[in-house]
Amino acid sequence: QQGESLALQKLLTKRFGGITPETLARIASASQEQIEAWFDQAIDASSYDEVFGPTTHLPPKS
Repeated sequence: QQGESLALQKLLTKRFGGITPETLARIASASQEQIEAWFDQAIDASSYDEVFGPTTHLPPKS
């Protein structure tokens, strides 16, 4: 799992220019299956949001 985590970090750095501490923590606590899914998504993604989903979630307005 550590090797896949490092590969994902390298891919993200190459594609998007850096990784935030929050993203590093998220990767570190993820399952192997989740890391593999993120890696596959990162290959074609044009942004972090396409890999990890929206970074902020606003509550619905009532």
